[in-house]
Amino acid sequence: MERALFINGQVITLDSTRPTAEAVYIEWGRIRAVGETEELLLQFGRHDVPVVDWEGNVVTPGLVDNHLHLLAYGMERSLLDLSQVNSKEELLRCLREVVAKTPEGRWIRGIHWDQNRWKKPTLPTLAEIDAVTPFHPVLLTRTCHHVYLVNSTALRTAGIGQNEPDPSDGSFGRDDRGNFNGLVYENASQPFFAALPAATDADRKKWAQTGAQEALSLGLTAVHTEDLRTAESVDALESIFRGLVEVDIPLRSHHLIYHPYLEEIKERGWKTGDGDEWFRIGAMKLFADGSIGGRTALLSQPYADAPDTCGLSVHMPAELQRWVEHARQAGMTVAIHAIGDGGTEMVLDALEAFPLRQWVSAPNRDRLIHAQVLRRDLLQRLTQLPLALDIQPRFVASDFPWVMNRLGRERLDYAYAWKTLLETGLPCGGGSDAPIEPLNPLLGIHAAITRRAPEDAHEEGYLPQQKLTPLQALRLFTLGAAATAGEEGERGSISPGKWADFTVFDRDLLGPDPDEWLQAQVRMTVVNGRIGYRA
Repeated sequence: MERALFINGQVITLDSTRPTAEAVYIEWGRIRAVGETEELLLQFGRHDVPVVDWEGNVVTPGLVDNHLHLLAYGMERSLLDLSQVNSKEELLRCLREVVAKTPEGRWIRGIHWDQNRWKKPTLPTLAEIDAVTPFHPVLLTRTCHHVYLVNSTALRTAGIGQNEPDPSDGSFGRDDRGNFNGLVYENASQPFFAALPAATDADRKKWAQTGAQEALSLGLTAVHTEDLRTAESVDALESIFRGLVEVDIPLRSHHLIYHPYLEEIKERGWKTGDGDEWFRIGAMKLFADGSIGGRTALLSQPYADAPDTCGLSVHMPAELQRWVEHARQAGMTVAIHAIGDGGTEMVLDALEAFPLRQWVSAPNRDRLIHAQVLRRDLLQRLTQLPLALDIQPRFVASDFPWVMNRLGRERLDYAYAWKTLLETGLPCGGGSDAPIEPLNPLLGIHAAITRRAPEDAHEEGYLPQQKLTPLQALRLFTLGAAATAGEEGERGSISPGKWADFTVFDRDLLGPDPDEWLQAQVRMTVVNGRIGYRA
């Protein structure tokens, strides 16, 4: 809308100069005035200004998912969902059902298995999977997306023989005799993905539209997404996401650039911060380690329940530092996935070796993605850097209680420590990491406050000293998300001069009962002044 007047809302502005309001006047996608309904009607209520009635509903700044993979989320909506499987027998039964209706030779792909939530966390053997699927290549992705299950047909199709060495950034699971056991870790999965039938441009556009439409329906106005591994080129990425607004799906996108695509970015002459209100280039994305669920997150000391391993580093320290240097030379900030304290220590060494401010100007910040297991000394080093933290509150609901046995009591003081991280003063943004977790931002807000899964209403919550207030949780998905991208001057609060992004709910998100919020319905999502979703 060129101009519009939104009235009769219960507006939570997150602007300290005017915390609440009823109405907002916008021009050309930006907020021009915030006030009471009667006041703004008197000032701007003309025949050529459309009026949108919020009908007394609660209005917040537009919610943002600070870290996800939107193309992968849209794509995985078509895969076999194994999130509700509770045993290896049930997993095999699900496979058997799909095999019965799938032509021989066609890939079978599944997603979201998690043996840590099974009553008996025993995975099927390679022989057991082969018995069910002798004629179909199988690729089943664990919920963390760092561990996979395959069958012998998939191994043959991917060209992986029994003597295949482990790559430097992953490994093939083997039994006591050195034979494959069906597990694949980290980037050892690449040959399997390379063997999949090639996706078309039409496929990718459909995945983006599916994910974006669902995001808008859940109240999200923008996403920080890492999708080049699915888009497979910078040209395709831009075409796919710019195409959303052209088909009336107004969702903002801020893109992390997976490091192998840095040369394509340089050829375009792009750097961090380039783009416009719909499509913007963010940081270069790297991985330092894997996941706790797969015991591939890099810890400084061995896992409490597996003392023979500390996890895996995706890059050796010198290689990680070289990539940071390449990013600096290209005018890019970096966003590095580090879950374990060992991984974070590697990241800090690299960032300190190539200080951001010597290469890239403010307000840009580097980003530490996940920051799940830290130490006191690492926190002190973090605060000395121009750095933001991408955290996923929903991980608490998914990972506890099993993660406590994996980490051991001595590491829990700085594990999933969202309140401690906020108290450092570092910008923290909230995300889902979808498709690893559900896209719904209310589940992340709920987990940040309650420290438990919704179905565990009788529980106090895990590590309750780290519970956030409702206002703190809401800020993670608004002001915090804007700050991690260096965009706090543009988004995050309902303030004059900022983009007109609003999320409208049928109830108060700051009320005393967070379990009630999970019943909240999105009534409207407004992006850049355009209504992207209306119930």
